[in-house]
Amino acid sequence: MSDKIKNFDKLDYKIIKALSRDARASASQIAKDIDVNERTVRRRIDKLIDSHAIRITTIVDPNLFGYHSIADINLIVREDIYEDFIESCKNNPNVCYIASGWGKANLAIETRFYDNEEMYDYINYTLPQIEGVEVLNYFIVPKIIYNIDQWCPNENDFKE
Repeated sequence: MSDKIKNFDKLDYKIIKALSRDARASASQIAKDIDVNERTVRRRIDKLIDSHAIRITTIVDPNLFGYHSIADINLIVREDIYEDFIESCKNNPNVCYIASGWGKANLAIETRFYDNEEMYDYINYTLPQIEGVEVLNYFIVPKIIYNIDQWCPNENDFKE
């Protein structure tokens, strides 16, 4: 197990919690809520962003755009096409997550489609037709219960 990185303190935790509740919260509002100088909050937010501890970004809800069919697909991708295949996945609007893997599969992708037929065709026809790509298994996701945009580190991860 790796050691925790303790470069962040309880003030950073309070700021992260505030931004987790509302990423549009102003530094002045956060400063008021946690009783800290506004300039300190601005500096800390900049530090958190610069260190890549947080990203201020837009999270799009795929369901509101009609992408209701979700599948996590584990693949075996031949080494000589691996990088090109990853690039093609990045350019595919149906692929929303790509991760390298250890074990039997060397690549995992999360996909979203308008409907089950489109998803079925991708898993059973599109992917198997790509030379050097083998679908090892897949998991149909009827409902996401908890997502990465809801995760936050534990307060104990921050030094005093």
